[in-house]
Amino acid sequence: MMSLNDNEKNFQKKLQEKTEIPVIVHERANQAYRLIENNTAAQKKVPKEPYHWMKIGGRIAGGMAAVLAVGFIFCAVNPVMAKNLPVVGGLFEMLQDNVSFFGDFSDHATTLEAVDTTETDTEGNPPEDTEVGQDTTKDDTAYTKTADGLTITCSEVYANSQAVYITMQFKSGQPFPKTETLAESGRPVITLDMTGSVDFNQEADPIIDGHVEGQFLDDNTYACIFRYDLTHAAKDYTEYNEKYNEMSQQVLDEMGITLDDLNDETDEGYELLSKFLDEVSARGGALETYIKNVEIPDTFNLQLDITKVKGLKADYEWSEDDYEKYGTDAGYYKYEGDWNFDIPVTVDDSQTEVLELNDTNDAGIGLRSVIRTPYELTVNELYEDGSDSDCFMVALDANGNKLPYNDSTGNCNNFTIQDRDISTVDIYILDYIQYMDELKGPDNYNNNENKPEGQKWSDLLDQYAKYHKTLHFD
Repeated sequence: MMSLNDNEKNFQKKLQEKTEIPVIVHERANQAYRLIENNTAAQKKVPKEPYHWMKIGGRIAGGMAAVLAVGFIFCAVNPVMAKNLPVVGGLFEMLQDNVSFFGDFSDHATTLEAVDTTETDTEGNPPEDTEVGQDTTKDDTAYTKTADGLTITCSEVYANSQAVYITMQFKSGQPFPKTETLAESGRPVITLDMTGSVDFNQEADPIIDGHVEGQFLDDNTYACIFRYDLTHAAKDYTEYNEKYNEMSQQVLDEMGITLDDLNDETDEGYELLSKFLDEVSARGGALETYIKNVEIPDTFNLQLDITKVKGLKADYEWSEDDYEKYGTDAGYYKYEGDWNFDIPVTVDDSQTEVLELNDTNDAGIGLRSVIRTPYELTVNELYEDGSDSDCFMVALDANGNKLPYNDSTGNCNNFTIQDRDISTVDIYILDYIQYMDELKGPDNYNNNENKPEGQKWSDLLDQYAKYHKTLHFD
């Protein structure tokens, strides 16, 4: 297997091919968390917020995902008896303890009742003789759609002001191919090509992250929870994008280079690209003040349009030829069609706690707010104009242990908290390069009392943090 540096360089080379600045910059973001921090990878579309890379992590966009996905293991299908499980209802209860943002969803979720306009069996399954590639749209309902021999049913929904969580079942007329799984969680690597929109914000980015977390119930059935990032949808980036483009052009002018120089596939070109990325990343955080929040109503509709369902083939070995031939689909089996859903959403913030901080230090680095739900902790940074925002965030629980990042967001300011004591949480903002090159690593991620003085994880963070804040929750 190639070294990490070789992977990054080859991946960067792919990014430079006819790619404009915002995509290049955000793809560096997409490497930051999954690749460098956790050594895992899966696919991700490019979000609209291109320069917020210091906290957005990385399901890698591109066929390199397979070769970069260190730690994948062969999938053994879990022979759960899915036949007697009703499609409508029951999936949260089955899945909620086995996802990264685990917690009690089943007692708070709303069941999506199928509109009985067509004939389907009681489980919403396609006919037994359905072949892959055969449509059975005559069996569709409002929350059950079939294309390419695959029936997708949206089952339950729960939402707070941070995210919408939807359970889905995928039923194939033929057994799913053997699918790669992540070593740590054992979850199959399944992704969706999809767009989404909310009816309260017409400017919301339609390209959304199609990462899902779930399990196979039998050879023909996969069930999952999809997390839609509502905070991202509830923002207007119009002014931000304008300011960002102005800033990026200013950096180009200051460096005396053009986009063609960044696309130069030589060592000099890579060096210029690296310097450019460092500079725009350092300045980008202060531009967040131009991102405008859009009020989230108590009820709204979420439109989802899935065009492709992809699973990473078990034991797949990535190759340049496959990438040239298949692009981002290299290594994946896939189903293609048009599965579209209009999901009614009711926001429940009865268990949400918001701490408005608006706190910065002398360097202009700090925290805007912290939001706690029963499932996640979201920490929003604050960078004053002129501050260096080329940073990475780490959070420790009350026992001094590193809080895990949410696998379904790829966003390094979003942490899962269910099995942790968060009566006290320490938030550290660190220099990105120093963290990645010197501080990160499993050998550091604990407070073992046998470690030498000053070498505990919290000691290292205290020593090198650009900003540190201790928070207390009831």
